[in-house]
Parts: sequence; structure tokens; C-alpha cells
Amino acid sequence: MIITAPILLSSHNGVPEAIEGGAIVVQRGTILDVGAASVILKSHPGHRISNLSNAVLMPGLVNVHAHLELPELLTKIQAATFSEWVLNLVNAKRHLKKSDYRAAVADNIQALIQSGTTTVGEICTHNISPTLLKQAGLRALVFREIIGMNKLSHRAYVNMQILRLGYAQVVNKLSESFRRRAAGLMRLGISPHAPYTVSRELLTKIKKIARMRNMRITMHVAESMDEVLLLQRKKSGFEKLYHRAGWDTDWAPAADSPFGYLHDLGFFDECFLAVHAVQATDRDIDLMQKADISVAHCPRSNKETGVGTMPLKKFLDAGITVGLGTDSLASSPSLSMWDEMRYAFDIHRGDGITARDIIGLATFGGATALGMEHEVGTLEPGKKADIIAVPLPRRDTGDLYADLLRETKSCIMSMVNGKMIYRRNREKT
Repeated sequence: MIITAPILLSSHNGVPEAIEGGAIVVQRGTILDVGAASVILKSHPGHRISNLSNAVLMPGLVNVHAHLELPELLTKIQAATFSEWVLNLVNAKRHLKKSDYRAAVADNIQALIQSGTTTVGEICTHNISPTLLKQAGLRALVFREIIGMNKLSHRAYVNMQILRLGYAQVVNKLSESFRRRAAGLMRLGISPHAPYTVSRELLTKIKKIARMRNMRITMHVAESMDEVLLLQRKKSGFEKLYHRAGWDTDWAPAADSPFGYLHDLGFFDECFLAVHAVQATDRDIDLMQKADISVAHCPRSNKETGVGTMPLKKFLDAGITVGLGTDSLASSPSLSMWDEMRYAFDIHRGDGITARDIIGLATFGGATALGMEHEVGTLEPGKKADIIAVPLPRRDTGDLYADLLRETKSCIMSMVNGKMIYRRNREKT
């Protein structure tokens, strides 16, 4: 089919580029051609034509970091410090049942789809989100979360953790069927939670598994000053958390910074995605740049948990790939990438970050951070047909990207792998 619209956001070197009166040709789940409608319609006769008369066609949004299994907990667990927020989350989860997690996933997936997300980096803790993501038709990189700091019988504990969390089963049994039945939409990765919640021995095991199976890793790194202080062997806010978990703070790694610790552990490569990175120093940024790791920026979550503001401009100036993520409804008011983009633009525009830059982070930046830049993130021939249509802005200020950020709340249409998964206010075709 051919889809036409008043404006189409194509790409030049990963940067959004607007085509007025644009059209896109989709065939067997792949983008065949993109350009001006006047040229496309002549070059590709015989295709079914869908004309979106009041819309902007653009790449599907990529949410690089979410916890879809968590329900709305933000207002219930808000705290004065990050460490208190973590404790509140742990306590709140004790009252949740499997049915609560399942209901949350179903609702959260619909929120993603309606707001235009077509690809998600999901942190899976309870083995619920993969099946529902597959059924919804979203593209996903599902990271299996692992936590464990126990020092008793290291080797036995490491092996027990891998088996208890079902990771062996996920890798050996589910990955093949997921990839076959979901037409390649789902991939699997590993998510050791954070440097202060996963032992050195377990991290070493995880890294070995990831390299052996060519799997990507994501991890919360340098999110809060509590984390930095704990690793520096100073008083932090995590003493209560460790006591609650039955851990000794001496088990925490000793390092000047979380990034320095992981670097010395040999944990960094181009398949590593660091989440938050709010406390990254200039030295950390240099390590990250040399290792070619990516960063998930979750600005609203950072605000709600009180950890600070990530130095986005420094990351981008260093050439580090950055994608945007909403995080969970335990630390963010919504799963809308448009809400995330608006807030990111608001707090970073003073550093010279443009609305166009922000939309780039939510599309090509996110795709690159998840290792999918050759498949999605831009509308280019040969890429997968992950496309959304959003309403044409009512007010034209001369900056299309700022207009989109100001006005867009949901999408009109969403397509993943050439399959329509959402359509609102059906227009004449």
C-alpha cells in the first residue's frame, strides 16, 4: 500500500527531515520507497492508496526503558529521597498479586500503542509482559531482570539465581517460539538491576551468558547520589534497603563511581545500555564514549524520584547514543513518549537542545540504543514498516518539531512490521 499525508518525517543521517506532501510505500512489512507523493504515486502504480488528509507520518516512537508490569504506584510511594522511594516500592510490591501485574501490563501496552510507541525496551521481572507484548504486536527487546547480592556459596548462589528467575528457560525454550510466532518482533536481553543490587560474581556470570548468546544488557547505573556514596564506602541512604534485604553493606562493590566499577569489571561494550546515568562525571562520560555504550534518558522519572538532571548535552557532544524512556508508573505520571519528549525539551532547551533533537532521540536515538537502527527509527527504504500518524499541528509557528511537541497527545494510526495495530478516527481512503 501507499500512505500519503501533508507532511512525512523522513531522515537524513538519523536526523528527522520533513517532506511536504509526502508518501510512503509499504510492501510485505518493509518500507519500499519514501518521498514526495507526486513522485511516489507515479513510480508505484497499482498500489492501494491510503490518504491521511490531516496528519504527519513519522517513525514509530521507541521507548527504550519501561517496566510494564508495574501498576500506577507513583502517588502512593513518593518520598523525600531516592532510597526511601526504593523502600516504598519494595513494600508496595509485597501487596501485589500476579493478577495485578497482568492487568498493569495490559493497560500499559494500550497506553504505549495509543500514544505512538511501536518499540519498547521492557524490563521483565515477573514473566508476564512477553506474552502480552507478543499478542499486541509491538516490537520489543525484553530484558530479564536479575537481582542478587548474597555472598554465601558464590557459585551455587549464582547458578541458583539464574535458574530461579527462569532465565535458562526463557533463553532456551521461549526465545525460539517468540521469534517464530512474533515474526521477529521480540528479542531477549538481560537486565542486572544495578551495581548495588547484583554481586560481582553474578555480574560476571551474566556477562558470560550475554556474550555467548549475543544478547544485549541494560542496567540502572549512577541513578542517584546514594548509589555513588555507597560504592565510595560513605554513608548513603541504602543502609535500610540492605538491612531489609538481609545484605551487608560491605558486600557492595568499592569504587569511585558506578561507571568506573563496571568498566573495570569489563562489562562495557556496544551492547550495553546504561539507564539514567544522572550522576555521570566527565571521566565517566569519557569511559562511556570509548566503550561505545548507549544511555536511556528518563527525565520525568529522575524528577519524580529526586535524583537530579542528566547532563544530556554533554552526552550528545561526546557522541554517545541517547534514547528516551518513560520508566514505570511507579516513578512517572504516564507512559506517553510525547509527555516525556515535552518535559525533556523543557529542561534541556536552555543548553541548545532543539525540539528536532528530542524527536530524534525518541526515534532513531532509541532504535540505535536498542541495537535496531538498521531496522527501525527512521522512514527509509529497506527498513521495517513501523510507522505512526499523528494529527497535523493546528498552529504553525514555523518550527514543525516544536509544534508537534506542543500539541501531540496521541496517534491517529500505528503500524508495526507493516501490520496496522491501531487506528483512530478512520479517514477516507
